[in-house]
Order: sequence, then structure tokens, then C-alpha cells
Amino acid sequence: MRVITKGKTALLSPKGKLRRFHRNIFIFIIVAGIMNIFFPLDAHADIFNNDVQDVYATITENVDETNEILKSAFRFTQVSPYTVVNSVGGSAGAIGGAIRTATQNLALIVAVLLLMVEFFRKTTNFEWSSKWENILIFLVKLIVVKQVVQNADLIIEYIYKGFNTINRAATSSTMDFLPAGNKVTYSISIDESLLKDVVQADHWYQGWIKFWEHVGAGETRHSYTYIISQDAVKMFYPHAVFPSGTSVQFEDHAFGNPTTALTFNPTIEIILWQPYFLAMKAIAYMIFVVTIGRLFELSVYTIFAPLPIATFASDTTHDVAKSFIKNYIATVIQIAVIVVMFIVYLAVAQYFANHTSGLSSLKLIQFIALISLGLGVMKSGNWAKKICGAA
Repeated sequence: MRVITKGKTALLSPKGKLRRFHRNIFIFIIVAGIMNIFFPLDAHADIFNNDVQDVYATITENVDETNEILKSAFRFTQVSPYTVVNSVGGSAGAIGGAIRTATQNLALIVAVLLLMVEFFRKTTNFEWSSKWENILIFLVKLIVVKQVVQNADLIIEYIYKGFNTINRAATSSTMDFLPAGNKVTYSISIDESLLKDVVQADHWYQGWIKFWEHVGAGETRHSYTYIISQDAVKMFYPHAVFPSGTSVQFEDHAFGNPTTALTFNPTIEIILWQPYFLAMKAIAYMIFVVTIGRLFELSVYTIFAPLPIATFASDTTHDVAKSFIKNYIATVIQIAVIVVMFIVYLAVAQYFANHTSGLSSLKLIQFIALISLGLGVMKSGNWAKKICGAA
């Protein structure tokens, strides 16, 4: 190879130029081959094999995964703490039963002591003790308190079943907590006639497909299937347009540009939405943790319920029992509070989607709304207590 150097300019001979061209082609093949390993080529528009329909399919997949996590979490909330406590067997079950029996016995002792204190306090009042009606009422109260303490488990169970009807109404098995309806299976086909003349191709990706796509003998098209939820996509792209039919041709670009921006890069869109998808799933798992913690709390309340219920025996301590019942009810309806948060979140996200101009600001605002939902889930217990007046 003859190289003539003049200052910083190097002139290559025709043979040298040909070698450099071959070297560049070789490097291109190696790099493209490696990329094709990680990004297998289908009928997509950009170098990373993504098109508008791939963005929509990614949204649908992530929303479905999040909904499955949420449905599993809320199905778990239907498990009664009584079922959990009574199903424990072996030595752990024996210990749990012993604790419940000891708690009930101790509650009876506490109730009797409180009644004795109240009785001696009232007998110091001659006017009260001189009326036989007051003594009769006190004896009736003694019997009632004994029955209440001995049946504290049953009373709490009825309270649980009564208020859990709100949760059952809120966590219907058919409900999608994130919009994932109107699913359509699209079949997108690509015409091999587009690949015949790479040099004169109108779009660079046609040459890329020609280089890597293996053309089967006697075939004229390759078809690819996408499952897309129109409702899920509308949450992210309110102006998205969908084909009227389910079988479309790739070269027609039937999905169009879902934004008002001049350019739309599918790969960049998928990358930018990834933090949002991760946050969605993180919040879903957080709810699962909250539901497990709630079951622990209800189980503890179930076992130790006779003790706070026993404080009804005295006028000076009955506030303890009232506070316990309020906290118990708040823990039961906490799931319904979380569901209401999701309903409000969807309304807020839809509002911002319809009243926000600019894709970047839409992503940011929706992400902020999602984080706010996560913080609300963490504080759902406190909000439930405020509703019940226990906070």
C-alpha cells in the first residue's frame, strides 16, 4: 500500500482504499453480529429491533405483570387471621393454643379485679349502695362482662367479617388495578420484496434487515404477533392510534407516531419508561409486604383480644377497649383504603395525561404521581386509623 503524506492529509492508493473498505465491512459485521445476539432481529424499525408496536407490547407486558402481583397480594388479604391461627399445627400450634388459653384466663382475672375496684369505689357512695336496683345492675354487669371476655374471640371475628365485606367489594377477582383491558392480538407482516434492492432502499433499516434476515424458500412474508392492551397504552400515550384491523403490514406503519413530537425512537422510549415500570412493580411488592404485615397484626389482635376487651368491666378503663376495637377495624379496612388510593391514582394519571403537553413532562408527572401512590400505601395504616378515629 502506498501512502503519500502531506501535512496531516494521507492519500491512499486505490488498493489501499479497497483494503480499508474491506476492513470496515469486517468490523461492521463483527459488531452487528454481537448486537444481533443481544437484540435478535425481527420485523422492527430501528437497529435495536424496536418499533411503535414493541413499545406498546412492552407497556402491556409490564402492566400485566404489575396487575398479577397486585391480584396475588389482594387475594392474600382474603385469608382470615382465624384460618391462619387455627391452622398452625405441631409444637407451634400447641404454644399458640396455650397462649390463647392463658390470655383468656388472665383477661377474666383482670375483669374481676376491675369490677372489684369499681364496686368498692361505688359502695363508698351511700346513696348508690342503698338502692337495690344499682346492686342488681352491677350483678348483671358482672355476668355480661364474664360472657364478653370468654367470647372475645367470637366478637372480634364477627367484627372482622362485618368490615371485611368492604375489602371483598374492593378487591374483586376480576378487577384490574391498572388499566389492562381492550387487549388485541395484532399480526404484523413484512414483505420480502422490500429487501430485494438494498442499495436503492428508501430506509436504512431495510438494508439492515436484508443483511440479517434469512429468506425462506417460497415465502413472501414473515408475520409477527403482538398482544397490546389499548387501555394500558392510553395511560402512557393518550393520543395513540391503533389499526382498525388485527392483520397489518409492516410497511404501512399502521401504529403511527403516538406523540406530537417530530421524532419517536422506540428504543429510547422503552428505556425512558423502565424506571416507571420498576417503580410500578416495586409498589406492587410493597403492597404485598403490607398485606403480610397486616395479617401478622390481625393475628396478634386475635390471640390477645380478650385482654383489651376485659377493660370494658370498668368505667375508668373502658377507653382501652374502645381504642382496641377502633384499631382493629382500621387494620381490617386498610386494604380498602389502598384500593381507593389506586382509584385516585388512576384518575390523577389520566388527568395529567389529558392536560399535560410534552412527553418529557408527562413522564415526570406520572412518575411523581406513582411515587406519591407508593408513599400513600406506606401511610395507609395511619389513614385507616384516622378514618376510624383511632389516630
